[in-house]
Amino acid sequence: MKLSIRVKFFIVLLAFSLGPVFLSRMIVGRTAVDMATNLFDGTRTELLEIVSAELEHNAMSLLATLEARGEGLSLAVRMLAQQAGHYLSREDHEKSLPILYASDFHLQGELVLPPGRAYVRKSMMGRTQTLAVSLDSPTVRLAPGTFGPEAVEQLQKLQSLLPTFKTIYGELENAPYWFNIGLESGAFMTYPGHGDIPGIYDHRSQEWYARTRNRDGDSVWTMPVLDPFTRGAVATVACPIFGRGDKFIGTASIDVPISDVLGDAELKSRWSGEILSFMVSRPAKGADVSKGLLILAQQSYGAEGHRHWRSGIELEHLSSDDPRAFDRLLTAMKKSKSGFMLLPYKGKPYVWAYASNVNLSFLLIAPENVVARLPDQVAGSLITLFDHMRWLSAVIAGIMLIVTGFIAWFGSRAILRPLLVMVGAAKRLAAGDFTAHIDYHTNDEREALINAFNEMGPKLREHMLIRRDLELAQEVQNLLLPRTSPNLSGFDISGGIVFCDQTGGDYYDFIDVPDGEGRALDVVLGDVSGHGVPSALVMATTRGQLHTLSKVAMPPEERIRVVNSVLSRDLDGTGRFLTLFSLRLVADSDEVRWVRAGHDPAMRYDPVSDRFGELGGEGLPLGVLEEAEYASYTTRIGPGEVLVMATDGVWEARNGAGEMFGKKRVLAIIGESAHKSAYEIKRAIMDAVEVFQENGQNDDIAVVVVKRLQG
Repeated sequence: MKLSIRVKFFIVLLAFSLGPVFLSRMIVGRTAVDMATNLFDGTRTELLEIVSAELEHNAMSLLATLEARGEGLSLAVRMLAQQAGHYLSREDHEKSLPILYASDFHLQGELVLPPGRAYVRKSMMGRTQTLAVSLDSPTVRLAPGTFGPEAVEQLQKLQSLLPTFKTIYGELENAPYWFNIGLESGAFMTYPGHGDIPGIYDHRSQEWYARTRNRDGDSVWTMPVLDPFTRGAVATVACPIFGRGDKFIGTASIDVPISDVLGDAELKSRWSGEILSFMVSRPAKGADVSKGLLILAQQSYGAEGHRHWRSGIELEHLSSDDPRAFDRLLTAMKKSKSGFMLLPYKGKPYVWAYASNVNLSFLLIAPENVVARLPDQVAGSLITLFDHMRWLSAVIAGIMLIVTGFIAWFGSRAILRPLLVMVGAAKRLAAGDFTAHIDYHTNDEREALINAFNEMGPKLREHMLIRRDLELAQEVQNLLLPRTSPNLSGFDISGGIVFCDQTGGDYYDFIDVPDGEGRALDVVLGDVSGHGVPSALVMATTRGQLHTLSKVAMPPEERIRVVNSVLSRDLDGTGRFLTLFSLRLVADSDEVRWVRAGHDPAMRYDPVSDRFGELGGEGLPLGVLEEAEYASYTTRIGPGEVLVMATDGVWEARNGAGEMFGKKRVLAIIGESAHKSAYEIKRAIMDAVEVFQENGQNDDIAVVVVKRLQG
């Protein structure tokens, strides 16, 4: 049989094409298996390290939260002790206030449990019982063997603490805290009120009471112990109470559940019920750690309800089944403040993540299978993907056979495969898959395009994450600023702020504060050094402290002094500080009172006399010196007078020629707009600065205007 030259050419060309195709298919299949195995191992290892680092980050976050919460509780107990000492030293107390003894508590009507704060106790049989408590009254009792009118009179005076109890209780997180006042006379008060105080309980024999006898007024932590009321584990922060002549007369304390200290609920929701959390003493150089790390608090204390509260909690030590690996962990904990390591615990592999401060470490221990759940899923998906790729390569080989036949038959050939791969990867990137990667080499101009594409995905993802985080920070900061202007009789007030970045350090606020002369409002303006996210965090911290103290009656200068004391410790060594101007207004009063903490004086304009002035005074910026003292100043303002407070971003704004806006322009605008409303004056200043800045805003701008109304 004779074959045409076309058929012969087709057969020869097809034979030469099939050989390389099948050889390539076999090599690619074997290479894919090896690559899949290597990728599985490498991906799982890298992802396991990433998830372990996240566990370390959780430990760091919990430690930071613990430190911040500890500062807040210490401040609260010091405030409680100060108020208790104040009322106990007074002679003109209210003697008709009712006293609720713990023994009479069951005679009260139906009690409603506080929302989100369940007070429970485990019985000796292990059953959980709900305790009835009262937020409307503390309960009192006398320690066993205590008699005499002195203790009863002291309990009568302490009834005035109820508003302080409620204020501090409302400011703290939703957790079942106990607030206690114990006196040398044997008098004892607890809030929320309840009737579950053991008959043999004497606060004067408790460690938290004994440790404050020789303190100089600072708070002290005692942990852990079994709560006599709930038989659960609690940590206690206590502060001594002093009477006349600085004589020690008792102790104020707050009991904090260990579960709240360790953040159990947050950890279990993020990881699983198998994660273990410990607070341990940080190993010091040269310390004996042969028994392991000394456990200061752990989750298992929550199951101690079957034990009697007087039995106490025996401190335990934490160690690993592998002594050598545990030694490496101890060495790492001594050298660094945070980290993670894989080592066994009770016969199973666990990931240990830690975060430390000077005195203690926070340890999170999670089973490796819990931490590796996501890495295993991702690595398994890669294996499945490579199986599909092998199957796909087989299909492609068949298709290539057909295509080769057509090419041989028609004598044509296409070289579009690299471009098709790039189109597919580009579609994945357009759909939001930033991991899209092209693993293809052409050794020509197309390879430069592929390399540029491979660099594009990670950079786009990084920019997207940064932008999302900044948008969230901006949203949170905007929520912290006043949403409306305050309505204070006799005044017209307006404030505004414009950040140069998505977040900033300028701050203004209107805070209602207690004042004996009527409704009072603190108008606050502050400027944190620098701008951006770090300054925004300092601003948020300052705002939180001002609002925490807003319900406590104290002079403006004392309020600023307390905030400076806390900020100075927080900002020590950071180089950051905050200037602040706080203006106290009282409804329908022409007297104003202010405290200046390093901020520019408020500008003052009297349209009647057409004279400018300022509200000056002395005072260091907040966060510079912890012992700094502050003074308040007073003056009177007449009808129609205008007070303007602003940050330096207003007068230091520059135009294209480098010229500053300056205070003269601000004063001119105030004089021209004094007959207008506070909002219009503020808007005139901010609009003028915006127009003046030709090259864009370089600093945060905040302006607050206060105008005394006529009549």
